[in-house]
Amino acid sequence: MGKSLQRIIKLLKEGKSSRSVAKDVGCSQSAVPKIWTKYKQHGKVVKGRPRKTSKRQDRKLKAICLDNRKCTAKQMRNKWEETGVNVCDRTRKTKRKPSLTPKQKKTRLQWAKEKQSWTVNE
Repeated sequence: MGKSLQRIIKLLKEGKSSRSVAKDVGCSQSAVPKIWTKYKQHGKVVKGRPRKTSKRQDRKLKAICLDNRKCTAKQMRNKWEETGVNVCDRTRKTKRKPSLTPKQKKTRLQWAKEKQSWTVNE
């Protein structure tokens, strides 16, 4: 649980009002009762959307992705469904490599030109 969430729970346990807690922590007034309700239901504050896959399924999906890097999202979804996991096409997000800076491009080109005449032994 994040520090601000811990602070919200602490202040509410001390009997502070939602309005004063929100002002003190710097969040919206509507967020405080939602956080408190989740805390009372689960004994902790659950952040974000509920998980659709288990950690074991995540490992299996990662292995499938690494084996099939050129698959489209629909092909990947079909492979996942074969393993018993039902997800939408948008679940798989490929990571983009950062582009080279102009300085890196220049340095790389310079290095390649220097090595252009080298033999295999060099």
